[in-house]
Amino acid sequence: MSFNYVWKNKEANFDKPLKRQVRGGTHITFEIILKWNGKYVALRRQSIPGHERPPRANKYPNGLLYFCHNLIRYGESVEHCVKRIVKSQAGVGIKSYKVVDIESSVQKKDDQWAVIPLVIAELKTKPKEGSFGNHVSEVVAFTRKNVPNDFAWWEKSEVEYLLNKFDKNTP
Repeated sequence: MSFNYVWKNKEANFDKPLKRQVRGGTHITFEIILKWNGKYVALRRQSIPGHERPPRANKYPNGLLYFCHNLIRYGESVEHCVKRIVKSQAGVGIKSYKVVDIESSVQKKDDQWAVIPLVIAELKTKPKEGSFGNHVSEVVAFTRKNVPNDFAWWEKSEVEYLLNKFDKNTP
C-alpha cells in the first residue's frame, strides 16, 4: 500500500487535465522570451493563438507585441513543450533554452492559480511574418536598451526588469 498524503495547507495537488478552464482551477503556462542573433524578438499579432485579447487591444488595430505563451500538456517534458510552443507560434526551431524564473499568482478574473515558468529561448533562425496559429504581422527585434512599449500583457518596465535580472550577458 502506498503512502496517502493529507494536504493541510492548500498544497498543489492536481487531478487529470480538464477540457475547459474552471473558476478556481490551476494552469501551468510557459512564457517564452525569444532571442536571435544577440537580440530579443517579439511578435506583433492580434492575440496569442487560442487566448483572449487584452482589454486595450482595440486601441491597437495593427496588433500588440507578444512573446510565445501556452500551456504545457499532461506528461510533456519542458524541452518538448518549449520547442512545440515556439514552432507553433513563431514557425522556427530553438537551439537552446533556459528556465530563468517561475511566477505564481492568482488571476482576479477567474480565481485561477497561474504557475508560469519564464523561459529564454535561443532561436535557430529569425521568425518571419506569416500565419503561426494566427497572423504575425511584424517581427520586432530589440535589446535591453530599447525595449518597445506596446507589449500586450507586459509593461515596458517589467520586460526591462526581467531581462536585466535574468539575462545580463545580452546587450
